[in-house]
Amino acid sequence: MSDEQWTVSDDAAFDLATKGQQDPSFTAMAFMSVMADPADHVDALHSVVTPESIPAWGDFSETAAMLKEIGDWGVGSVPAAAEGAPDVAYVKILRNVMATYQQQGDALIEVPAVITLIWRPEVGFWLVHGIGPAIPPADLPRTSPGIAPTF
Repeated sequence: MSDEQWTVSDDAAFDLATKGQQDPSFTAMAFMSVMADPADHVDALHSVVTPESIPAWGDFSETAAMLKEIGDWGVGSVPAAAEGAPDVAYVKILRNVMATYQQQGDALIEVPAVITLIWRPEVGFWLVHGIGPAIPPADLPRTSPGIAPTF
């Protein structure tokens, strides 16, 4: 592919493909990739959520229903660290995302939900603790407060 054929969408797709396990959006995308059919992926989902949150997830059907209500959702590729808590990260779920792209300019994007993740050094990657409103760090079961890889 020549440089003239490379698009902003290609930039975004490349960025997503190069995420590593020490980036919270890697775990967020793994989690969301199986939410279309969570019943077939419960074991995989359990491997990317905090052990403390497993009872709250149930069979993940409520989360799948919430995502279905959002419609054509996408996963933000730029996580945000919680203020004063680098071991807590937030990844946006976006509404009406039909293709991979990077946001340019100041256009408003609807964010109907946020994935809250916690760095867990004992497993070597970020784990999902919740989806919905962002969960404050004080309300999370953190095992390495203040310590996490930069992203």
